[in-house]
Amino acid sequence: MDELAGKIAFVTGGGSGIGLAFIKRLSQAGCNTFVADLRLHPDAKAWIESLGEHHSTRFRHSPVDVTDWEQLEAAFKQCREVFGVPDIVVPGAGVYEPNSNSFWEDCDHDSHYKVLDINLIHPIKSTRIAIRHLVEAGKKDAVILHISSVAGQRASVVTPLYTLSKHGINSFVRSLADLQHIAGIRVVAVAPGNVGTPLWTEHQNAMKFLDMSTDFLLPPDDVARAMLALVTDKKYVAGTVLEVCDTDNWREVGLLNDPGPRGSASVTSRKHEGIISIMPFLTQASEPAKLPQS
Repeated sequence: MDELAGKIAFVTGGGSGIGLAFIKRLSQAGCNTFVADLRLHPDAKAWIESLGEHHSTRFRHSPVDVTDWEQLEAAFKQCREVFGVPDIVVPGAGVYEPNSNSFWEDCDHDSHYKVLDINLIHPIKSTRIAIRHLVEAGKKDAVILHISSVAGQRASVVTPLYTLSKHGINSFVRSLADLQHIAGIRVVAVAPGNVGTPLWTEHQNAMKFLDMSTDFLLPPDDVARAMLALVTDKKYVAGTVLEVCDTDNWREVGLLNDPGPRGSASVTSRKHEGIISIMPFLTQASEPAKLPQS
């Protein structure tokens, strides 16, 4: 990956999961990485310590709340001061609906849905900030890589906000495809299935949808390798949404008449558990709600 040596990456959500796996790959390729994340997972801290004295010139972390636009702006400026204008931008911070706030739980504050602020609004704003910096610096061949999901090809009554956010990312990425010809900025997305990240493994509400005797969780590095390909291989043109549902089995998602997700990591066997969990919100005292037929 000589083409990444000396390049600069700006990654939100790089403190754990897929983002952490990706910045490890970037580091191995000689890329300077600026991570904007509220906190670093213990796995990330251990990895940074393993870098020793070299990490100061290859890696920088800044605690950032990605829902705060002023903090996002400041983080981009800090990256520019430390490393320069990034060649790669990954608005990767994300949450899964049951883990934070839910359409059904109605626990939101300040007239916001947190899952939309993090999963959809923050990537949109990050992209706008990145474009401004890239155009101002006259930097060509830059890549903005978004994190979508197979949920962006489906519908779910259990997690409608999360599903909406990923459909939105797919549409946003495709809408910006012409930037490659206009400004030399390639906007793409990776769309993984179920991944063994803390977003799943450290949250019981998410894991209840899985039967680990039959379901498959992708290792985060499998997704990171697909992300690396999206960044370095120009055959993935702007607007590409690349599905990753099996190890080394990637598929470009079509805009129209796409057959839908396929692969071992595209299935959650216990979706019915989620249906059951929302039934109390739909049950009237006089007449119990009926479960949909599976």
